[in-house]
Amino acid sequence: MENLEASWWLIAFYLILMLGIGILGRGKVTNIEDMAVAGRRSGVWLIAFSVAATWINGTTLVGNSALGRDFGLSSYWAGGSFLFVTVWIGFYVVPRLRETGIITIPELFERFFGPAYRLLALVLVILRDLGVTAGTLGALTVVTMALLDISAIESQALWLGVTVIYVFLGGMWAVLVTDSIQFVIIVAGTVGLLFSGIGQLGGLSELGSRVDPILLDQFGRAGGLQVLGWIVIGIAVTCGYQGIIQRGFAASSPETARKGFLYGGVLGILWYMVPPLIGLLGVAIHDSAIAAEDTFVQVAFDSASGQMATLIVVSVLAASMSTLSSTINTLASNFTLDIYQRFIDPNSSVRRRLWVYRVNVILIGLLAALIYYLVPLLIELFWLGGRIMGSSVAPALVALVMFPAVRRAPKTVLAAMILGATTVAALQIFGSIQEVGSVVIIWRLDPILVGFPIAVLTLCVGTWVETRRTTGADIPA
Repeated sequence: MENLEASWWLIAFYLILMLGIGILGRGKVTNIEDMAVAGRRSGVWLIAFSVAATWINGTTLVGNSALGRDFGLSSYWAGGSFLFVTVWIGFYVVPRLRETGIITIPELFERFFGPAYRLLALVLVILRDLGVTAGTLGALTVVTMALLDISAIESQALWLGVTVIYVFLGGMWAVLVTDSIQFVIIVAGTVGLLFSGIGQLGGLSELGSRVDPILLDQFGRAGGLQVLGWIVIGIAVTCGYQGIIQRGFAASSPETARKGFLYGGVLGILWYMVPPLIGLLGVAIHDSAIAAEDTFVQVAFDSASGQMATLIVVSVLAASMSTLSSTINTLASNFTLDIYQRFIDPNSSVRRRLWVYRVNVILIGLLAALIYYLVPLLIELFWLGGRIMGSSVAPALVALVMFPAVRRAPKTVLAAMILGATTVAALQIFGSIQEVGSVVIIWRLDPILVGFPIAVLTLCVGTWVETRRTTGADIPA
């Protein structure tokens, strides 16, 4: 991509703006609750834009555009399914969890069943979020290397440095505000690119005539079974996604949380058609002449030039930073509240816990860089740990919230989480692979289509057996 030219002033302005928000937010952070959930006083649109921006990230832009090039419109379900479930949990799960006053998901498991359950849930949640953090950092790395002609290490140092600084200073408030700004940039850049590219190509009919018809089938190129796997991943991962759930905790009221999740979910549902269509543009313009992971950047510079092209690419950077900041902040809350405060120094001062939180922000960023170096598959990094968490913590969490009987079945909950997690982990190691794509693995039978039903069945049958002679229980305050 030697023909790409970056408008440095635009990129510099964006970075300075993000850092400025972090500095501005420093005065709003006095304790861990401010860092983790912005003091629980955020408004509807701040929540809505943040919810949408968290799901609309650099990996979905770069990765799902690559999926669109390889698998056409069927790749929509690799992201769109998550947003439908987001609306549901905003109405039925988040308000009930808010009543408990918890900050992290593992905290709820301890309230019901004790510290061992908290540790198990913590490990399973961290597996997923570390993968997301690494994958998002990877998206930033791919785009920046192409745009600025710098090395992977230099790219990671640049974006981790900026992101870690504004999270370090402003916590969740800075994350929510930067998410809202980044959401506007994302939509403007990507939708503008889509219309520009289709217009230059000659319209939708011309786009359709230049690609294989199987790519226009919602269940075609990837296959119905893999599409089903993506939909189940969307259901499972979303129900246990602590970063999204914490957005609901940051809202000023349950009604604010519901509206924020509804508006943000609908925006995301509509937007998720953009990456597959950009992928098809890549096919129509270049056929197989470019690598799938380069599709978004190349289409951007085919359809625009100069500062406009850079603005479009900045949308990738904005999308990535919104999710990167979210997962770093969420993981810092886990490491601080679920490990340090709970097991290492329960009597530490507010000030000390706040600084431990901030140190964890830095350490998590470095760990994410290491993981991406070891496993550089953008979308699959989202799902390696996501499948495990989605087949263990997610069904158990929803069952605890929605069905009081499960709260009286500790052995069942433990069995469901262990069976679901170990089944998926084993199948991801020993399962049958149909195809290794540029950013994702296509399975003959997606591991989550085995692990998730096992966890749900264990919860149903085990709860009936274990609670036949016990009485009800409420969600502990």
